[in-house]
Formats: sequence, structure tokens, C-alpha cells
Amino acid sequence: MNRRTFLRTAPGVAGLGLLPFRTYANNRTRPSNVVFFLVDDMGWMDSTVYGSRYYKTPNLERLARISTRFTNAYSASPLCTATRASIMTGKYPGRLHITGAGGHLKDPQNPGVPETGPPHVQVLGPQGKGTLPLEEYTLAEALREAGYRTCFVGKWHLGHDEKYWPEHQGFDINIGGGRWPGPPSHFSPYRISNLPDGPTGEYITDRLTDEAIRFIESAKTVPFFLNLWHYAVHAPYQGKEEHIECFEKKKDPRSAQDNAVMAAMIRSMDESLGRVLDQLEEKGLMDHTIIIFTSDNGGNMYDRTTRDGTNLGAWASEGRTPTNNAPLRSGKGSVYEGGVRVPALIYWPGVSRTESISEEIITSVDYYPTLLDMLGITPSDSVVFDGISIVPALKGGKLDREAIYGHFPHNLPAVPIQMASWVRKKDWKLIRFYQQDEYFPNELELYHLATDIGEIKNRAEDLPEVTRELESMLDQHLERTGAAVPKRNPLYDPNALREVQGWRPMGTCGIFMEDETLRIQSTGGDPYIVNGDVPKEQGPLRIVIKMRSQSSGTGQFFWTTDQERGFGPNQRLDFHPIHHGNWEDIEVSFQPKSPLLEIRIDPSVAPGIVDIQRIQIFSGDGQVLRTWDFTK
Repeated sequence: MNRRTFLRTAPGVAGLGLLPFRTYANNRTRPSNVVFFLVDDMGWMDSTVYGSRYYKTPNLERLARISTRFTNAYSASPLCTATRASIMTGKYPGRLHITGAGGHLKDPQNPGVPETGPPHVQVLGPQGKGTLPLEEYTLAEALREAGYRTCFVGKWHLGHDEKYWPEHQGFDINIGGGRWPGPPSHFSPYRISNLPDGPTGEYITDRLTDEAIRFIESAKTVPFFLNLWHYAVHAPYQGKEEHIECFEKKKDPRSAQDNAVMAAMIRSMDESLGRVLDQLEEKGLMDHTIIIFTSDNGGNMYDRTTRDGTNLGAWASEGRTPTNNAPLRSGKGSVYEGGVRVPALIYWPGVSRTESISEEIITSVDYYPTLLDMLGITPSDSVVFDGISIVPALKGGKLDREAIYGHFPHNLPAVPIQMASWVRKKDWKLIRFYQQDEYFPNELELYHLATDIGEIKNRAEDLPEVTRELESMLDQHLERTGAAVPKRNPLYDPNALREVQGWRPMGTCGIFMEDETLRIQSTGGDPYIVNGDVPKEQGPLRIVIKMRSQSSGTGQFFWTTDQERGFGPNQRLDFHPIHHGNWEDIEVSFQPKSPLLEIRIDPSVAPGIVDIQRIQIFSGDGQVLRTWDFTK
């Protein structure tokens, strides 16, 4: 389809957005600006507007007073990349095959479901894509075509390569938007290539707000579309010290939320919203600006952090979770309500009623068609939207919608998160889990959310007719969108282990306990094991691995830190095993620049067997910091 034919101006609004503001006799009839304010990892309960009694969000309250507040708003995915793609396209992640959080990675050669997998994996899910294809006609391209000046500020996370970044997806200006899942630091220096560092210690939430305000100031007479998609409140967990101190003295009457660092980050985000509202009021633009406020998924409840924000990892026995989504169940990464139900406020000048609340069910695929409807822009008949216009709900009415859907065909090995699909029809929600284990013993779970918002009582066996109806709807949705559905692994071995002393198999290998050794059995060319239960130390350090190998190729050792969270070439060292089947000690000296978060051992690059008896980490002065002894 020619992009020029994508949009047709709706009857009665000919030329909308193509004429400058000054040509309108009555300023109230001029085209509306759009500010899309997206927060990263902000849960449904992470504001006073939705019931928190720990966080402080006076500016969100201020926006809520003039907006429609949705109590049943959902992100299309429990993870960020997929939801962001759904906002920009109006399509479900399953249709796009962007169903995870891989926007910082190069797409795999085969993003579909592999034929086989490591022996400990019972069910195989798709590799998934993290790149928003340039062929998709984005919301930004639609508005730019209609005469809008478009600007992106903040977190993009929809493609590793620069050619997929906002400036190539419909935005005239891109400030800070690229592959980064979270900022390397919330304080300058940021280490983001298209966000020049500010003064040392400048806070990124403040800086992005400064950039957004400068754009609003420059808009003059041209209608604008501003995406202010904050890196807040995603890891690394860093807040302003004065805010942290304030919340350390505060107690939550609900005894739920208690992380002062997260509270500080939310406070700064709320201040950002207040500054944007102030600027719109000062410029006389509030009567001409649509504002959407929402989050890309639920609040993080699997990481654990310290007072200084150090991330101890999901399995740490100490520290605090970043937030608490109670009464919702679970959080980010989960298809339970805590992972996908999110805050959503929409301000529409002249339409929004004071302090109005809508219980209509909406999801992030709806924002694109809704904005076109609000602005009087009609898409071509050839455009596919999974979302619908929620304008009737904004006017106080009901939506003509049968159900909404979610598809998350991935496991998260760091936390007990399971691949699943779900459907919500009115008050009923059905979840299908593709694999059963100790955390997820049921294939089907049915909840009546109006009476069980915490998803406690599974009604699937009690109500078979409702279960069958919703399961049939889910099957039809997956087929209709062409979603990649998980399938059984033909190489599954029930004797293969998911974890031994914190070590988890990844890539193309399984792990077993054989004759007082940890056996790594590889079926392909990329075997490796990962462990996050490590001493929170920084270099110089040394790791010693007692191993024997009947494989081949160079070995590699990786590490991550709280500041550098991804395994990559900057935190990687090679070693050279002698693959002769005899025991040898492999030593690697390394120097993490901040506290250690996770380590990874790639013992070879080929199929074969590698046995490990012992792994030890030493300090620079030779002190033993951690030992994994598989003979005991």
C-alpha cells in the first residue's frame, strides 16, 4: 500500500491538520495537539489516583480531575517492547510476532517456534522479534501525514539497529529513543548515544522533561504530536536522594508498598507530568491538546533491591521488590492482572467530563484508532487494526466489543513466569498456560474479576461451559492474528534439571547431576549456564572452574553488573579448554566496574558433554567469596 493513500480526511473536516492554527477563526476549532505520556513499568496501584497510600502523585491527581480515568485498562503485553509495538501499530503483539522484550537485541534468524530445544524444556515458545518493521504504518506516520509535527522523547526499545529508531518511523525529532531497555544510568552521564550528557548528576526524568518542554515551546502554530515515553520507572533503580529520604520515613497504611527508591522515581515522574501540564497551560494549549497517560505493563515484583537501588536479582533472599501491585496478583512479565492491568487517563478538551470514571475494558491496541477518530482522520480500508476507537467510552457510553486478548508465549528463566494466552470477556478472564509445573499446575484458569480481582479462585472446572466458550474465542483469535503458539519439545528429558545450585541451562544445553558432577550436555553450538546468586562485589575478581570436556571450541566467561545489565562483548573474556576428557582448572581474572549481578559460562561452542565439579569466585587478594561444589 502506498503510504500516501493511508489516510483520508473524514467528512466535515477537510484539510484537518494541513492548515496552520492561525487560519481558524475560532481557536477552539483548530486541530488538537497530542501528548502521549508513557511510563515504563508503572503498576495499576502505583499512584494515589488508583489507591496507593505510599506514593505521592499530586500531578497525576490533577490530570485525573479533568480526564476520563479507566479502571479496566490493559497493556497488550506484560513486557515493554510488545506493548510499545501495539501502541504504534494498533495491532496485537501476536500479529506482529513481537511478543517479548527484545527491542534491544538483533532479531533471530528464525523468530518462530523452533523444532527442538534443550532437554529440560518441556514446551517450546517462539524466539520472537524485537524490531518494529519499517513497513508498518505507525501512529506517528499517520499524524505526520495529516500535517502534525512529531517528536519522540525517551525510551523507544523497538529495534537494535538505528534504522528502526523513531526518526525512521514517523518522528521528525528523536531525543534519546533507541535500543535501550533501560538507561545505563538515570543520572548523567547517561551513556545513551542520542541523548548528550548533561551536567554530572542531572536526572534523566528531568532532562527528558526539559526536552519535551522545549519542543512544545517551538511548536508555535503547527499542531504537534509529542511522545514523552519515560525511562522511569524501569531499572536501574535510582532516585533523587532527597526524595528517597522523604519516603524512608513513610509507612504504607496498607502494609504493601515500601520501596523508597521506587517511590522517589515515581515522585520525579509525577513532577515531570506537572511541568508538562504547566507548560501547556502557560502557552494556552490545554484547550487544544489531547493527553494520554498510561504504562507499558504492570509494576515489577520480581527484582529485589537494596537501599541504594542495587538490584540483587529475582531469587535473592534479601532486599525489597520495587513495588507491590496488591490487590492484583503478580506483576511485570505475568499475564495475571498485576502484569497487564495498568493506569490509563485520557484528557480530551471539550469532551472529558470532570473526574469521570469509565469501567469499559480498553487495551493498548486501541490508542491508535482512537486518536484518529478523535482527530477526525479516517484510515484507508486496507489498514488492519486489532484495536477499536474508544471514543464512545470517552463520551460516557459503552463500547461495542466482545473481548480483549493477550498472548505471551515466553518463559522468563529468571523468575517463575510462564508462557500463556488469555482472553477477557466482560467480567470473565480465561488464561491458558502452555506448560504445567510447581508454580503453574493448571492448563486453564478462569476468574470472575468483578468479584475476584486478585485471581484467587479458579472457576474453570466449576463452569465448563464458560471455559469452553472463552477457550474457543481464544483459539479463533490466535488463528486470526497468525500468532506463533508454543508446542511440545520432542527432545524433552524429564531427568534434565532446570536449576542446580542457582545454575540454569541456557542456549542449546541441558544440565544433569551425574557421578557427583554437574553435567552440561549440548545439542547444538551455543551451550551456556547462568547464575545470579553471586557475591555483590566489584573487581578485581577471579573465577576458577574445575571441568573436563568432550566438546570443542573456545570457552567464554561473561558477567553483568547493576550498571551494565546485558551480557555482551564489553564484559566477556575467552578461555581455552583442552577438550581431552581430563580434569583441568580454568582460571579467568575479571574486573566488574560495579557490584556483580550475574555470571555466565560458555564451556564450548559445539555439541558434546562438559562436566564441572567445582566453581569458585575469589577476591583480588585471594579470599574465597563463593563456592559451588557439585560433589556435595
